[in-house]
Amino acid sequence: MRLFRKRRRLVRSQDPTDKPLSISELQANKPALAPVDVSTVQERVYQSLRLALLKGEFLPGEQVSIRGLAQAFGTSPMPVRDALARLVAERAFEQPSARLMRVAPYVASEHEECIRIRIQLEGYATERACRNATTLNIETLKEHNAQLKEAMKDDDFEAALAANHAFHFELYSTSGYPQLVDMIANLWLRTGPILASAQKDRELFRRLFNIGHRIHNEAIQGMEAGDIKKVKRAILLDIRSTHFSIRHHFQTLDGQT
Repeated sequence: MRLFRKRRRLVRSQDPTDKPLSISELQANKPALAPVDVSTVQERVYQSLRLALLKGEFLPGEQVSIRGLAQAFGTSPMPVRDALARLVAERAFEQPSARLMRVAPYVASEHEECIRIRIQLEGYATERACRNATTLNIETLKEHNAQLKEAMKDDDFEAALAANHAFHFELYSTSGYPQLVDMIANLWLRTGPILASAQKDRELFRRLFNIGHRIHNEAIQGMEAGDIKKVKRAILLDIRSTHFSIRHHFQTLDGQT
């Protein structure tokens, strides 16, 4: 009430002939409070989880706690539950029971299928990227590859995964086809954790990314020379060589070799 009385006095002092505003009029003139947009929170959680999958911050078959993720994001469980439901629909997570949520596990046949599709999509994205690439794009690719090399020197596997992801998606984004990039990203949701699982074998991980760094350099050289075939050959070699090493890694774990 004091606030409204004060505002009445201010109105009178400005023009004695004016009629004082009523409480209802003052409230009508008060700026409306913006409602809390729950969908925005859910979208933030969803995009954060997607990025974590793409960068290999989860492992295949890893169980996750909705309550634990909610605490990490500083939200209630509801937006986390909704975000995970979307990722289950995209086959990045699985929900075997009402209480259990986990990252999709490694299944050899499914991974093989995923890699074959990636080869087609990423090969096409690479071709288009070569036609659209600017000097700035090429310099950005060099920066990401340098970050990959530095991360490997420091045995910083998380940074190596992030740099590898940044390199590939800088390249694919240069294709100028956002829908194509989205399709590739959806496939990486499942391959990101699988690649990250190689961290358990440090020698394998170092070998994978040291080879990857050299292949990336070949791709960059091809882009600078305008040699589309060389760039595409390098990127597809990167995908295939990683796939073969990962497949052998899981076969060894299963005692199949």
